[in-house]
Amino acid sequence: MWSGGFRGSCKKIKKFYFCLHRCCGKFIGRVIVNSCRVRLIMSGNAQQLLTDVLEQQKAERNPNISAEDFFEIFTSEQVLKDLDLSYEEIESGIVDGEHDGGVDAVYCFINDELVYDDFDQAKYKKNVAIDLHIFQAKSANGFSESDINKIISTTNHLLKLDANDSLFPQYNNSVKSAFSRFRKAYRLLASKFPEVNVSVHYSCKRADEKIHKNLYEKCGELEKSLNVLLPEATVKVNFLTPSALLALARKTKKQTFELKFKHDLSAENGYVVLCELSDFDFFIKAGTTNLSLDLFESNVRDFQGSTEVNSEIQSTLLNESSVDFWAMNNGVTILAGRASIAGGKLTLENPQIVNGLQTSTQIARYFSEPRPIDRRLVLVKVIASEDDETRDKIIKAINSQNSIQAAMLRATDKIQRDVEQALKSVGLFYDRRKNYYKNQGKPADSIISIGLMAQSVMSAILQRPDQARARPSTLIKENSEYNKVFSENFSIGLYCVCGALIKKIDRIMRDDGTLSPRDRNNIRFYVLYSVVASLVRKAKPDADSVSKIEIAAVKDEYIIERIRAVLTSYNSLGGTDRLAKGTKLRDLIQDQLSQSFKHPVLERK
Repeated sequence: MWSGGFRGSCKKIKKFYFCLHRCCGKFIGRVIVNSCRVRLIMSGNAQQLLTDVLEQQKAERNPNISAEDFFEIFTSEQVLKDLDLSYEEIESGIVDGEHDGGVDAVYCFINDELVYDDFDQAKYKKNVAIDLHIFQAKSANGFSESDINKIISTTNHLLKLDANDSLFPQYNNSVKSAFSRFRKAYRLLASKFPEVNVSVHYSCKRADEKIHKNLYEKCGELEKSLNVLLPEATVKVNFLTPSALLALARKTKKQTFELKFKHDLSAENGYVVLCELSDFDFFIKAGTTNLSLDLFESNVRDFQGSTEVNSEIQSTLLNESSVDFWAMNNGVTILAGRASIAGGKLTLENPQIVNGLQTSTQIARYFSEPRPIDRRLVLVKVIASEDDETRDKIIKAINSQNSIQAAMLRATDKIQRDVEQALKSVGLFYDRRKNYYKNQGKPADSIISIGLMAQSVMSAILQRPDQARARPSTLIKENSEYNKVFSENFSIGLYCVCGALIKKIDRIMRDDGTLSPRDRNNIRFYVLYSVVASLVRKAKPDADSVSKIEIAAVKDEYIIERIRAVLTSYNSLGGTDRLAKGTKLRDLIQDQLSQSFKHPVLERK
C-alpha cells in the first residue's frame, strides 16, 4: 500500500488507524505514527546517501566542475547507462546555461546511436527508432510546477518540425542546436516511418519521495502538449527522486553471462554450440527486453549490414520452417575472457559478440513481439582468451572476412596501441576501445577518445580546426584521412602533446565560467591550433616540432591569452556555429599568426 510513496498517505493512515484502533487500542496508533516517522527518515537518508555518492564520484572523476554541473552529468549518465555513452558523449548533451529554457541536457539517438550534426541518414533503411531524451536536473528542495511549465514552453517552440531557430532569441544556441538535430533526423528519416519516443526526465537532488498530485497533473499537460506536436510519438515523463537516482546508480552491468545450448563441440580455448533461438535471445538481452550493449565491441557495433542481408535474415526468421535457421545463417562469434561448460550452459566471462551483429539484432527484433518458444537453432562459436593483443587480432581477422570498412577496425591497429601506452606516461587514458577506462572508474578529465585525438591532431598538425569542429563522427572515416592523422612517421610524443593540451584547454575554458558550452565547443580546436602554432612559432606547425613541446612548461596563463585572442576573432566574425565549421575563422587566425611571426602567409591547402 506504500508503493506510491507519500501520495495520499495521510488519508490512508487515518483510515487504517480507525479500522484497527478498535481491536488494538493505543498501541497500533503509536505504530502508525512511528511508521510515518520511519518513512520520513528513509526519505532523508536517500537524500544524504545521494549527496554522498555525488561528492565521492565528483572527487574521483571530475573534481574541477561545480556540484550542480556534475549533478546534471550524473543524472544523464544514470538514465542513459544502458546506451553505453562515453564521458565526452554525455557532456556533449549538456545545454544548461543562460537562456536554456528550463532544459539542462538533450540527447537524440537513432537506433541507440547518438546523433551528431553530421549523421548519415543513408545507413538507416528500415526498423528505425528515434529516441529523444530531455533532462532537467535541479538541486532545489522539491519539484516545481514552474520548471515543467518552462519545458512545455520550450518544446512548444523548438519541437515544431518546421521551427525556425532564428525566431527564438530567448534560447541559447546549445538548446536550439540540440532540438534541431532531432528535427533534422526526424524529417530526413520520415519516409522510413520511424518509431519515435520522447522521454522527459526531471530529477531533484533534495526532493521528497512524495510527488504532489498537482505535479502529476502538470506532467499530464506536458505529455498532452508533446503528443500534439508529435502525434505518432510515445511520450513519457519521469520524476527522479533521490531514491530513484540511487536505484539507477546501483544498477550494474552484468559481466558474467550464461548461454543455454542444445549441442556442443569443444576444442582448445573454445566451443562451437547450437542454441535455440529463444535461449539466444535471452542471452543477448541479459534477461531484459532490450539488446544488451555490453555484449558488443564498439568497433563492430557500429557496423550496418545491407538492406538485403537484414531482409533475408528477418524473412528466414518469419517464414522459413522447413530448413533450420542455423543452416541458412553464418552464425555468431563470441570472444570471452574465460568460458566453461556445465549442465547444458556456457558460462562466459566478459563476453563480446565480435561477429554476427546483424544476426543478433534481427533475432532480438524478431522476439520484440510476443512469440512462443522457438526451437530452431543458431550456430555460436566461442573463443576464450584473456590476452588483449590476441583478442584484438581475432576481432580484426574475423571482421576482415566481411565487407566492412577499415575505419571500423582502428582500435586494433599497432599505432592505436602505441598511443594508448604513450598517453599513460602523461597521466591520460586512451579510450581506443570505447568506455574501457570509464568502466574502470578513471576520471573523465583523464580519458581521451580516438575521435577527440583525431580532431586534435587534425587541428594542430593539419591546421584544419574547422573540419575538426564540423565532422566529429566522420573525420577519419576514410583511409586517406585516417593515415594523415595516425601516421607511423609521427613521433609518438605528438599524441601526448595534443592529448594533454586539448584536455588542459577544455579544463581552463570550463573553469572560466563566462563561456557558454556552445562557444567552448566552437573554439576549442581553434585555441589548440593557436596554442601549438604560438609555441613553435610556425603558422603551420610540423609534427616533429609539436612533439617536442614541454607540456609542463605550458602555463595556464599562456593558454588563457590564446583563448582571449581566438574568442576576439570569433566574435568579430559573428560567433556562430556556421562560422566555426567554415574556413573564414581558420584563415583569419592563421593570417594573424603569420604576421605575428613575421613570416609570409603560406599557401593554404
